[in-house]
Amino acid sequence: MAASRVAGYLGRIWFRALRREGPPLPPGPCLILLNHPNGLLDPLAAAALLDRRAGWLAKATLWKVAPLRPFLGAFRAIPVTRPRDGGATPESIQQCFRKVHEVLAGGGSVAMFPEGVSHSEADLAPLKTGAARMALTSPTPVSLVPAGLVYGDRATFRHSVLLRVGDPVAWEDLAPRGDDPEAVAELTVRIRAALKPLTLHDPEVRVLALAQEVAWLLAEAPGSRVDLEALRRRVRALVPHLVALPGEDLAALESRVHEAQAWLRAKGVRPDQVGHPYPGAEIRHWLPGAALRLGLAALLLPLALLFWPSYRLVGWAARRFTDEGDQTATLKLLGGLMIHPFWAALLTALAGWLWGWPTALVPPVALLLVLLGLPALERAGEDLQAIRGFRRRRDPAVPELLEARRQLIEAFPELDP
Repeated sequence: MAASRVAGYLGRIWFRALRREGPPLPPGPCLILLNHPNGLLDPLAAAALLDRRAGWLAKATLWKVAPLRPFLGAFRAIPVTRPRDGGATPESIQQCFRKVHEVLAGGGSVAMFPEGVSHSEADLAPLKTGAARMALTSPTPVSLVPAGLVYGDRATFRHSVLLRVGDPVAWEDLAPRGDDPEAVAELTVRIRAALKPLTLHDPEVRVLALAQEVAWLLAEAPGSRVDLEALRRRVRALVPHLVALPGEDLAALESRVHEAQAWLRAKGVRPDQVGHPYPGAEIRHWLPGAALRLGLAALLLPLALLFWPSYRLVGWAARRFTDEGDQTATLKLLGGLMIHPFWAALLTALAGWLWGWPTALVPPVALLLVLLGLPALERAGEDLQAIRGFRRRRDPAVPELLEARRQLIEAFPELDP
């Protein structure tokens, strides 16, 4: 259970909310097939949310990155040499297959990313045939379980993630054919068809982007705590309707959505705050807790400021070394694991040298308190946002936005929660 514990600890630090939906994994060996939109955050999130210990297929080049080796060991990673990385041979591929089959024969499960590469494209990448061939050549009956990862904001620290597990892919009719090329191709098509509805991927890039923007405008909670399953359902329900719209109607809807987004940005208001009545009873109930949270945040803020330079350095390094959206969070996570402890050690040495060694305890204790106090700091930020929304409640544009929302739900009833 080392992988799930490591993933659980890191997941609770990085993610504000981790949620899983869908049926439990079937009994017996499983190949768990996931989309791959967010680099190393994908196995981290999935391992934290899966209800079963699983080995992981990982590209062999990851073993060249020294800081990753302990994590690869904890995750029971199985190296796979990809042709795009060079050095892939029939022998190396067969060795990978044998290791996977050994895990399955022992009653274990293996998780993998059939796209073969992390990416930031709107649609699923073309699936490799490895998953289908592993299943069709397995000496042990195995369930193929698709699972989709959906992120609130994949590059942002302390956002949310959803793991949506689907029903197993039916492939018993193909099993007698072994790794016949046509059977492999057919099973790969079935895997893709099962995986796509569990995600926010779609080939209609413009339509998908608009569907997500509309779904976010109708969110009922802050972005870091929004119901990602409800958002996923709305996007999946909306895409076919938007695809069917005439071009001019689609452009008009895009224009209205972008106008609403511009107003929200200008006013600093969240979509869920527009039109909220802020009744007196709600405010009286909210005030004591808000005062307590803001007071606690005021105590934690000086400690958090000690690590503001290292926090900024992590963000700078991530921007400096990649412009790929699927790699930003990975670099932030790895950078944070290295830079924040180093910064704490530097502050510890400096404090001990200047003010004596008892004072040297302050930086590591401060780092621990800040990590434990992250939820309080975040709730205090939401309290300040609530105050901003309250002040904007009578803005002249609010009725117009509410009418636009009503018309949107009237045009697309499936968006109504």
